[in-house]
Amino acid sequence: MTLERRRLCLRTRSWLAAAAVAALVAALPAAAIAHAELESSTPAAGANPDAAPTTVTLNFSEELKPDGSSFTVKDADGHEVGSGEVDLNVADRNVMTGDVTIADPGVYTVTYSVIAEDGHASGGAFSFGYKATEAIPGSTTHEDPDTAMARPSTPILVIVGWLLVALAGVVGFRRLALR
Repeated sequence: MTLERRRLCLRTRSWLAAAAVAALVAALPAAAIAHAELESSTPAAGANPDAAPTTVTLNFSEELKPDGSSFTVKDADGHEVGSGEVDLNVADRNVMTGDVTIADPGVYTVTYSVIAEDGHASGGAFSFGYKATEAIPGSTTHEDPDTAMARPSTPILVIVGWLLVALAGVVGFRRLALR
């Protein structure tokens, strides 16, 4: 094998290896950006029980970081009647619970702020009543601005990966044709 052919062979192998790595990266799904979303609560949003709750429990879709995840419960006048944090007794770390002291009928608002295990912060609020005669407002949610660098979307990665695979195929075909 001549020196020129050996160099061509090494270049071809390098291109094929790069294309294989690109194809693997493109085939893998983009990392899921976890958003810890409120799945359920006790009392439920909009509920209006006849018995005053003594605890509030929030269940989320993702694992939460205990530092930075909490909630407060306030009455219609804005007075805090309870608060809660991540329940460390739950293995999945996706539940927050806390005690509340509710004596007067009315509407109570739970405001929560959570940080998912990947660091994504979000929050929201919902209301429930205790023998409330007034309307109970709906739920709201918000996400804090994402300060991480934006990741390219999966279609771009797939296109780039397949272009590299095609390029490697052309180079490989040329290599075989030169033999």
